[in-house]
Amino acid sequence: MQKRSDPASPVAVQNEHTARPFDGGEVHSVLRQFAVKREASSAGLGWSTMFASLQREEPFRGRFEANANALLVTAASGPVDITYRIDGRVVSRHLQEKGIFFLPPRRDCEVTLNTPLNSIHVYLRPELFSGSEDKAENSDFGLLPLLGEPEPLTSNLLAVVEEMVREGDTSCSLLADSISHAIVNRLVVLNARERKATCAVERQLSTRSVRSIRDFVEANIADCIKLDDLAAICGVSPEYFIRVFKSSLGVSPHRYVVGVRIHHAKLLLTDPNIGLAEVARQCGFAHQQHFTNTFRRMTGLSPGAYRRAMN
Repeated sequence: MQKRSDPASPVAVQNEHTARPFDGGEVHSVLRQFAVKREASSAGLGWSTMFASLQREEPFRGRFEANANALLVTAASGPVDITYRIDGRVVSRHLQEKGIFFLPPRRDCEVTLNTPLNSIHVYLRPELFSGSEDKAENSDFGLLPLLGEPEPLTSNLLAVVEEMVREGDTSCSLLADSISHAIVNRLVVLNARERKATCAVERQLSTRSVRSIRDFVEANIADCIKLDDLAAICGVSPEYFIRVFKSSLGVSPHRYVVGVRIHHAKLLLTDPNIGLAEVARQCGFAHQQHFTNTFRRMTGLSPGAYRRAMN
């Protein structure tokens, strides 16, 4: 006589459902419409709570339509200039390397990428934020978008995700689940901080002002760039400029200028005929040692090591 099997428990049914593989069919389609070269992804690795992809994005303008899953993006190269249009706002960001963009579930956002970008995209299932799939339905959980904020801790977690994707080991699904939970916990903490922050009455810099500042910095990259000059471009006091600049671009004016200097230095370092002292001079550093120290702090490599890696 055949033994009748007991019905599966609700918990088992839920676990079976949420353990379905998370593949590329559940992500935004916008990047497929543009020149995006995907290097690797977690498709086929058996991950169930997140999907990750590594790609090279060329400049584009497109809309990330509302998706049931949350999207987290980090810049694996930088700095890059990005404009976000979300909730009726237009926000321009000078995204530093390892800056993050977070789009909560069921939120849409238009993105204009102005320069090429190496990026890591991580999609997170909504039930990670709610604890159950039923509660996850049709909810953004009151989460706020994060638009280009530098976030070292989250970036370190994403660096582990990147390494796992590149290795392609199918035995790491449990580790992937643990990391996805850690990422979500961190995003919840960041959202709580964002809500507590007093973002009262500070207006955003217009896209035109951001472009004027960028043009001025790039035209004077070899010189000493003063805070008063940048504030004058926007017609505001230096004190107010510092606040509204950071509110608009996510970094201080000083860090922005240093980021542009380092980006320019990277371009010059690809030419082996330009000495390090000349690179330092053309990028506005006081002397070669100052350049070397700043470059190593920003990139983790000395200028010489970066040049060897590029050539």
